[in-house]
Amino acid sequence: MAEPPIRSVNWRRDPWIQPSQMKQNIKTRSICLCCALSLAAVVGRAQSQGTAGGANSINTPRPFDPGSNTTNPSALAVQAQNPYLGSVPTGPVVPGILPLGLHDSVLRALRANLGLIDTEKDHAQARAARMRALSSLLPQLTADSAQTYQNLVENSIGLNVTTPAYNFQTAHVNISQRLLDVPASHEVAAARKNVEASSAEFADARNIVVLAATSSYLLVAAGQVRLDTARAQLATAVATEHLVRDRVTHQVSPQIEGIRAEVVRRSAEQRLAIAVANYEKDKLALTRIIGLPLAQEFRLTDGLTYTPAPDQSLDDLTAVVENQRQDIRAAIARVGEAVQNVKAQSAERLPTVDIRASAGETGFNYSRSIADYQVGARISVPLFTGRRIESDVLTAKAALERREAELADIQARAIYDVRTAMLDLKASETSVEVAVDNVTLAQEGLRQARDRFENGVTNSVELVQAQQDVAEAEDNRIASIYSHSLAKLMLIRATGTAEANYLTYLGVR
Repeated sequence: MAEPPIRSVNWRRDPWIQPSQMKQNIKTRSICLCCALSLAAVVGRAQSQGTAGGANSINTPRPFDPGSNTTNPSALAVQAQNPYLGSVPTGPVVPGILPLGLHDSVLRALRANLGLIDTEKDHAQARAARMRALSSLLPQLTADSAQTYQNLVENSIGLNVTTPAYNFQTAHVNISQRLLDVPASHEVAAARKNVEASSAEFADARNIVVLAATSSYLLVAAGQVRLDTARAQLATAVATEHLVRDRVTHQVSPQIEGIRAEVVRRSAEQRLAIAVANYEKDKLALTRIIGLPLAQEFRLTDGLTYTPAPDQSLDDLTAVVENQRQDIRAAIARVGEAVQNVKAQSAERLPTVDIRASAGETGFNYSRSIADYQVGARISVPLFTGRRIESDVLTAKAALERREAELADIQARAIYDVRTAMLDLKASETSVEVAVDNVTLAQEGLRQARDRFENGVTNSVELVQAQQDVAEAEDNRIASIYSHSLAKLMLIRATGTAEANYLTYLGVR
């Protein structure tokens, strides 16, 4: 199918990010919840923005609204801010207008997006936790020096004998080593699995950032096109009003015709004003996601175009999911971590063995000191702990069962995501085809209505309706093209290859 010209757009607010994983800590759980909230906010703004829902209007799947979240103290403030919709602005404001391509936007987002920064710091904390767990198995070496001033009191046959006050100095090097500690060994293994999970979660977060940046970029590109269309529709409405006014002046048409034409022109002005406001807000949302200063002016260098998706079967995509979905890898690592925690708690019943040694000098001063040393070993066997170990084991087993259930759910959800993305992609391809045909039919209807009106065969009602049909068809076509692009993004997000394949699927070089 040939690429249709792009002249207008009608926003449809819809989900963009589905929760990719069940994470261990509260912060990452809130990130997934925010993604789900963004995924649930959809069609509202497009429907309120201008499409009247005529007979040629086609509902297209899953547009994206990067500005659906808010930090304003209002009724929506009870929602947590989605960190993937925020960023840390970097760099000064560039004078003039900054050319901004899709690839450049994604690179900026991967450097400055708040969600990715949070996930990166979580990964750093996981590495630090592994280092701390490992330290319990390594030798501990310390050095100390002390000077003491004291006297001694000795009881000898009921008499207190006091030694006059004296001072002495000590300097020692101490070493301790845990020779046998099975629970600590399993805790180190659990910490290693935690690092693997956080690494996979960080890779998954990069895919989320790519999805957020590209979706927002395409939304701005669609807004840019809609502005041009709104201006063209206003120019058409003004020309029609002049034509009708001239006919009313020459008493060829009644006064009601002029009133209708004026209403159409004012409605076009209103649509243009709304389009300008929404376009500017979408640009601000994009700057928030990719880390541009809010005062930075920019223009997009990549437009909204229709390119067919690569032809892939469901079996091929399922195979990709098994190898590329980072949230599945993270869930597998979380199960491994829980297994090690169960082993660590069960091993609390085993004995521990450690040794301690100290060597140094003691004397009245360092020049008159005597070398001394001390070596000892200890074995500790828990005999009765008040069922503490049993309760810890039960808690660890419950956590393991939860992680196993989460893994099974994520594996099933991954296939579900691919199947729904394929369905959305097919539906959006059909929507684009229907929308393009509707534009052609609506434009032909407008041409015939204008001819009939100029020849006095009909009144302005038919002409006004034909103009409205063209506006709706144009809006729906751009919404369909945008929705098709978003469906492709959701597909590569479902397969876990958003960062690697977004340029290919969107047809951007």
